[in-house]
Amino acid sequence: MGKKHNILWTRNYILFFISNLLINTGTQFLIPTLPLYAMSVLAADQSQVGYHLGVYSFAALLIRPFSGYAYDNLGRKKMFQISIFFFVLLTFLYPFTLNFFMLMLLRLLHGIFFGMTSTGGGAIVGDIVTAERRAEGVGYYSLSNSLAMSIGPALGLAILGVNRYNYLFVSTGILVALALLFAGLISYPQHSWGKKKLDLTSFFEKRVISVSFIMLLVGVVLGGLMTYVIVYSQERGIKNSSLFYLLNTVGVVLTRFFADKVVEERGPSLILLPGFIIFAAGFITLAFSNGVFLFLMAAFLLGLGNGIILPTLQTMVINLVEPSSRGVANSTFFAALDIGIGGGSIVLGRLTGLITLQMMFLISGLFVTLPLSFYYLYVAKDYERKLAANKVGK
Repeated sequence: MGKKHNILWTRNYILFFISNLLINTGTQFLIPTLPLYAMSVLAADQSQVGYHLGVYSFAALLIRPFSGYAYDNLGRKKMFQISIFFFVLLTFLYPFTLNFFMLMLLRLLHGIFFGMTSTGGGAIVGDIVTAERRAEGVGYYSLSNSLAMSIGPALGLAILGVNRYNYLFVSTGILVALALLFAGLISYPQHSWGKKKLDLTSFFEKRVISVSFIMLLVGVVLGGLMTYVIVYSQERGIKNSSLFYLLNTVGVVLTRFFADKVVEERGPSLILLPGFIIFAAGFITLAFSNGVFLFLMAAFLLGLGNGIILPTLQTMVINLVEPSSRGVANSTFFAALDIGIGGGSIVLGRLTGLITLQMMFLISGLFVTLPLSFYYLYVAKDYERKLAANKVGK
């Protein structure tokens, strides 16, 4: 393939990257701030706040199988734009939540359209980059997600200030509306593979189960981290806790200088080992942080580890299926992540009634050895076997 046709940063890719970054940043505005809103305005207790993320993630989980089928059969660009449109509308409803039940209902509806947009994003990125640049393309796509997870909470907390929730909710709405604008400018040829019959394979891609299960296990500890890291920093008396997200971003960005090249040239196994070790070290460092230095060191390590793990696993998923099945493959992958994050935020949230947050993060670090072990005991060989048998990676 000629050099001209192997460019990664095309017009469509740039528009897609910006749109994805904006909608996920707006989403992340609410991750650390809604627990504060629920406790200070809606009178929820600490053990309940994990439900806002759990309900959101499980709603996304429920819709992903159907959205995967829709993206593969009804047109990816059209479905992506429709999903963002309704996502934007729901964002502007947060100022009207008057009690915790209304907040949970809105999170349920919002999670449905988040599930639709994120499922489509994973499929579209596989369409608009060449096979030779796929690991790199998916890596930067995941970077936009990771950047949003890093800068979004910090910006959300800055906008919130002292209980300025209306400013926060309006700012979130404006940001995701801009995402819709950029998504509307994306234009690329829509492939047609013919309508598939509606059956179990329309909703569930069995070839990516083992890789997706790894992501589920990682999601468990991410759910607890996303929900409780700010509460933990306040408990430890750490000021300027929003810097956690800045250092987390630095860690994620650094991975783009080496991780994608290793995956493309040497495969995923070589890079995932240090990725999991660094990720576990981040949780353990967080558990023992009694001041800002270790707190920020933990943020950096967690960003570095997550920046390696998530895009590498998603590249594996895309490589395992033909183009016509990328929608359902990504829905399977992200459904696993939803189960992990949603379950983790709820279960670990309930666990905080029995143990300290410090102990919860220490347990999270030890828990990371489970996906690490499962990958090297089974998934690595399973991936290579399927890749060789199917020969669909290109």
